[in-house]
Amino acid sequence: MKQVIKFSLLGMFSILIWSCRKIIDIGPKENKPTYVVEGKITNEPGVCKVLVSKTKNLTDNNQFEGISGAVVKIENNGTSTVLSETSKGVYEVSTIQGTPGQTYHLNVQVDGQTFTASSTMPALVPLIDAYIKSGDFDPQNTIVTVRYKDIPNVKNYYWFRKYVNDKNQKGYDLLNDDFTPGTEVSERLSFGNETNDKINDLKSGDRLKVEMSCIDASVYTYLNSLYGAYGGGNTGAAPANPITNLSGGAQGFFSAHTLQAKTVTIP
Repeated sequence: MKQVIKFSLLGMFSILIWSCRKIIDIGPKENKPTYVVEGKITNEPGVCKVLVSKTKNLTDNNQFEGISGAVVKIENNGTSTVLSETSKGVYEVSTIQGTPGQTYHLNVQVDGQTFTASSTMPALVPLIDAYIKSGDFDPQNTIVTVRYKDIPNVKNYYWFRKYVNDKNQKGYDLLNDDFTPGTEVSERLSFGNETNDKINDLKSGDRLKVEMSCIDASVYTYLNSLYGAYGGGNTGAAPANPITNLSGGAQGFFSAHTLQAKTVTIP
């Protein structure tokens, strides 16, 4: 089954989506702060980054407030690499590059606690094209169609992120190939003015960028579970923690994924 999920999650660094083209705004909720670890390594050089922070109440500001002093390592095939803290709570390294088919292990030590995770980078599914069809432009909501060829005989999961003039959109798209194994897929992604100010309406010359990532099952499960974690659209449901692939009690996720991007300029 192909599923598309769109929602807005305020107060967390990662904004993720799942199912039913539904927008969900998370309301205020008081929580005891816990660590949040969000890490990625991709097939592109220099894209290996881990963020370490703590949860915040949704009534607090949305600014990322990182935690310094963590020891962050990525291990692959017996080789361990320490990430440097480039700014408060941001740990990076440019000397390693992910390879599809390889499994990467994350180890974060902070304040006497250890958090670990593993993620296997899937094969790269080429992003063939991205374009705006005639009639799909609207200043409030413009559709970009993307094309890719699913790999047969392998379970594939896709994560699309969107940017307008290099500013990320709140809505993201999460897909799988339950109904499209081994076929060429055309998917419509929505871009729009996310404010009440018409000065931010889309216009000729605006750049609409699509980032496509092939993610593993554990990351898909985490992104998927964010939807259900806050009620899944059922106002009677009690929020629960998303199903993280991290061990040790932290929230967040670690993903080894491929990364491709295409940009469409509105004519």
